[in-house]
Amino acid sequence: MSTTVTHNVTHSFERGMSLGKRRVFRAGLTIGEGELYFLPGEEGVIEVIQNLIYTALEGRLTEEQLHQDAGIVVGYAATHPNAF
Repeated sequence: MSTTVTHNVTHSFERGMSLGKRRVFRAGLTIGEGELYFLPGEEGVIEVIQNLIYTALEGRLTEEQLHQDAGIVVGYAATHPNAF
């Protein structure tokens, strides 16, 4: 039995997933094959979450940024499972 589930996602989350799939984490910061600008795996996910926390504590976290950053982590993890 096959079922299809449709979920509505925000534009910010979609944009984040697209960035994560392309290994883009911040303006110009990517995970390259030979050069590492973002730690893959557990450390990288922790870094993204820490950055969200710091931004929130400073009072600068927007709902859009939260959705985009969540999409980045999901997009990267879904297309690069060997990083974990």
